[in-house]
Amino acid sequence: VMNEFATNVWVVEGSEPVQWYGHPYTIRMVVIRLIDHPNEDKPCAWIWSPIPITDALAQEVETKAGPVKYICSPNKIHHIFLKEWSDKFPDAIVYASPGLEKREVAKGVKFDARFGKDEPEPPFANEIESVIVCGSYVMEEVEFFHKASKTAIICDLIQRFPEPTGIMLKLGGVVGENGSTPRDWRITFWPFGKGELRKSRDAILGWKAEKLIIAHGTCVESNASDVIEKALYWI
Repeated sequence: VMNEFATNVWVVEGSEPVQWYGHPYTIRMVVIRLIDHPNEDKPCAWIWSPIPITDALAQEVETKAGPVKYICSPNKIHHIFLKEWSDKFPDAIVYASPGLEKREVAKGVKFDARFGKDEPEPPFANEIESVIVCGSYVMEEVEFFHKASKTAIICDLIQRFPEPTGIMLKLGGVVGENGSTPRDWRITFWPFGKGELRKSRDAILGWKAEKLIIAHGTCVESNASDVIEKALYWI
């Protein structure tokens, strides 16, 4: 079921968590209705980090947001359900996150475009900005900002799992209002990536987001910029 988060922005909660190194991770998809898209005479749908597809969900997306035009992977480990959506909507443009196309698990997905420093600006950039979080030798991630609703959409860079939860998540620094970036990912920006990372953080803070959607944990409906700045204190 699509739950309205802001005007023309919906979140859809996955019914089942995915397993990540033995820990169940809840999953969340975002749907945005693009209303001012170049060369389109009617609204269309932008999909972020898709969850398992059903006929009912596909129909609801098209009814509320319009035909699916873009399907986006925010990082190279958020790929599991891309193929389901691209098969259902073969005319949609599927965007690969940095490093995803090289992974064996993504070989069955037909990518039409990709996020990257040397790639063209996405056609939806007039409504949704993007910043690539750089500097890690393990994984880069793309964060997004829906301008009209001032909503930041951040994947794994900020995680805020609600209590109660397992000890490993607490040790990872991703629980509650003080949730942040997983500590095992933080160390991959050392020793040479912090400069690039700070540029990415500053660009995100420059959005001055009012709302925040994250993939894992509790989203934020007001004063999101303060929450983001606090969560990224370690940078």
